[in-house]
Amino acid sequence: MVPMATQQSLGYQVKRLQQALRARMDGVLAPHGLTMPQYAVLALLAERPGISNADLARLSFVTPPTMIRIVTTLEALGLLSRVDRPSEGRARAAQLSAEGERRLAAASASVDAVEAVLWGATTDTDRAAVVAWLTTAARRLEVDHGRVRSTA
Repeated sequence: MVPMATQQSLGYQVKRLQQALRARMDGVLAPHGLTMPQYAVLALLAERPGISNADLARLSFVTPPTMIRIVTTLEALGLLSRVDRPSEGRARAAQLSAEGERRLAAASASVDAVEAVLWGATTDTDRAAVVAWLTTAARRLEVDHGRVRSTA
């Protein structure tokens, strides 16, 4: 059993939510033949065709070597293609294939259903406040990285 103080910790509850969300997303994406990181890449490519692997990795919260494996797998599955960008050396731009667009659309309906469960009966105002707070909290930690001092 987790001590009460831990259960009241914001970090604990955020991690609990992240674990539950990841498990639910993996469950709804499996029938589409996708993992959560693969879905994230397809969604990012739909929003930003030609985005670099480095940016894909950063926005997907994975390391660059992991992103290379994800992109290579998606390419082997026929969900994206990569084209050379001679002006950028060895860099290759990734873009969704027609099958990638179809799979993303089908999987997005499942992801949207999970989001609907997550939000429950909240109002648009509540949602905006939660997203704004989470964004601000993340930025605070990113900016203050390494500056947190013990009060003991």
